[in-house]
Amino acid sequence: MAIIEAAREEYGAAKSIDGRKNARMTLQIAIHRFMGLTHAAHDWVGIYKGGKRLDSGERSVQVEIAPGVSIVTWDNRFFDTQTGTLIKPYSAMGHILDNLAIGDTVVFSADLIGNAVSNDDDMIRRPQILGRFTGLKKAE
Repeated sequence: MAIIEAAREEYGAAKSIDGRKNARMTLQIAIHRFMGLTHAAHDWVGIYKGGKRLDSGERSVQVEIAPGVSIVTWDNRFFDTQTGTLIKPYSAMGHILDNLAIGDTVVFSADLIGNAVSNDDDMIRRPQILGRFTGLKKAE
């Protein structure tokens, strides 16, 4: 979270479009260096923020890990074809999602794929990190 806060400060102090773009690139580089070669989150805690149920029954997920910072799946099949982040309806996690309410505290594990690409403002102030969830449960 310190990396994101530093990027938010740099972004807020930027006097130009290039300065804001540089803040975003600095953030991406710093996160990659921090995560190293293993981009895995194990037993992280967050707040379940919901998701969408597709016609196929697959589900998207959003878990907030800090104010304005979320681990998410894609929310449509088109973007998800190469990453496989959507939760299958018949999976154990699919059944867990059926029993979660927005605002529930959850414990999760996920392979972190990268940032959802959007404009510089969203990527700094409301970053969404794509994740392939490997475990999810309501916190005790």
